[in-house]
Amino acid sequence: MESSYLTVEFFRKLPQEVDKGGNPASASTVDRYGEGHYRRIASNVSSYISMVMETLKISVPKAVVYCQVRESKRSLLNHFYTQIGRKEGKDLGKLLDEDPALMEQRQQMAKKLELYKAARQEIESVSWSR
Repeated sequence: MESSYLTVEFFRKLPQEVDKGGNPASASTVDRYGEGHYRRIASNVSSYISMVMETLKISVPKAVVYCQVRESKRSLLNHFYTQIGRKEGKDLGKLLDEDPALMEQRQQMAKKLELYKAARQEIESVSWSR
């Protein structure tokens, strides 16, 4: 992917700058393929390669972890579907039922919530009446 950016056209489009203080318009076309031009090309390629290496240092571990997580997820789901598929209707219903203790606790919490709401309304009605 990255190698497609380093084409002949890439090198032709390099800025034709003369070292500090020079005038690009007065630079001769002979210098276009001179040592200075090749140094600029080498510098640009080196910078580009460094940038690509930094990008790869960051993205390769991310890609590896992503692939591992995706494969683990797929494997776990396949195992889960296999286990669920083996269950009979009655056993499957038991898996989907809520634990009675949790159901009782949830109902108690709902009652407490209603009591707290009623208490808040009472407090607000008293504080506004003053």
